[in-house]
Amino acid sequence: MVIPFFFKNIAPVILFAAAVLPQGASAQTRIMSLEEVVQLGVTNSRQLQVSGAKVLAAQAKIAQYRDQLIPAINYTGSYYRLSDNITPFETPLFSVPVLLNQSQHRIALSETIFTGFRAKNTIESGVFLANAARYDAARDQADVKLNLIAAALNLYKLQEASRVFERNLSTARTRQADLNNLRAQGIAVDNDVFKSELAVEQLVAALSESDNAIRAAQFSLSLLCNLPEDTSIRLDSASVLTAIERAGSLEDYLTGAANTAGVRAARERSNAAGKQVDVSRGAVLPTVSVGANYYYNNPNLRQFPATDKFIGTWDAGMGVTWNLGSLYTSRHTVEESRANQIQYEAVANQLTDAARIDIASQYYSLQSALQKIAVADKSVLSAAENQRITQLRQSQQVATATDLLEADSMLIQAQINALTARVDARSAWYRLQKSAGRL
Repeated sequence: MVIPFFFKNIAPVILFAAAVLPQGASAQTRIMSLEEVVQLGVTNSRQLQVSGAKVLAAQAKIAQYRDQLIPAINYTGSYYRLSDNITPFETPLFSVPVLLNQSQHRIALSETIFTGFRAKNTIESGVFLANAARYDAARDQADVKLNLIAAALNLYKLQEASRVFERNLSTARTRQADLNNLRAQGIAVDNDVFKSELAVEQLVAALSESDNAIRAAQFSLSLLCNLPEDTSIRLDSASVLTAIERAGSLEDYLTGAANTAGVRAARERSNAAGKQVDVSRGAVLPTVSVGANYYYNNPNLRQFPATDKFIGTWDAGMGVTWNLGSLYTSRHTVEESRANQIQYEAVANQLTDAARIDIASQYYSLQSALQKIAVADKSVLSAAENQRITQLRQSQQVATATDLLEADSMLIQAQINALTARVDARSAWYRLQKSAGRL
């Protein structure tokens, strides 16, 4: 009899959880619900910390644009001591004294009052980009949640498979003991005993490999949840195998395709590109600014003749800057900005189509997964009944020990399939929620 049949479903799970583990560590057991795993993982996610920093940076960029509208105030001060080797300028009517101490102080206030609406459009563009960053963070959060759920479901599948192996290992050892007794009585042949021993050894190996994969999955999940690396996590079955909500119609999910985080981020970037078009157009308009200066100098050059004392004076005015060449050259910048807007709009439409395709794919995958549950449950009932009848026939010496061992193998396979079907259906449901922007 060949028993590695159950590795067909459990082997991919074991490979998914492979990792290097510290040996000999004393682990503490922690029972966690699926919701608790997701909450801890989201709170401690490195990826979401990066996304949050990007949102803060985008918000700070808006503040920088607004800061540019604040009037600029500058102070300039200086002091010089002149040499005394210059002969004073003198005429019969007057003389100009040499003032050796030179001190100048100036406070300048300036404000740009018109920039061709470039400042306004730049700020609005920054707001759209900040919104895009927030939607990116929401998309990353959904990705992190789905990864945490996948890791938790994978661990649960491994733990439940290990329980299946443990239960059947006890049965296999009982079969082995019975066959040893029958051989001693001359009823069973050596080949039957060897097959029973092989069944036990293969179940022991499967259980050992499953336990190692469980430790690997626990190590990975502990890191994601910021728990001690040697934590032994056990998933609460009630939170994993809750009844799957009615999926509803495909159209109910498709209506949300345009509102997924990725699509909305692309729309916001398209809007920001539209504002950049307005910024480029504003380059053809003049820039108008006003300003004022206050001087507190000794000597004050406006005083003649110069005197050795501080005198305060001021001036105020308005300035206009207009690059007339921009009436021609700015059109190329406008064309570039418009091309970027078209590009972002096309990306948003492309993402919308991709979201609809993904939603449809996940929706039908869920329907298939739900159908597999019913088939798997019937397979378990059929395999259990087959095992019961085969055991009865074997006790009546109608069936061989090999037939009974094969019936045991079929039951293990059916139990693994039923476990896999339920966990896969739950995983498919979460993937659909994520695709539709509901996770």
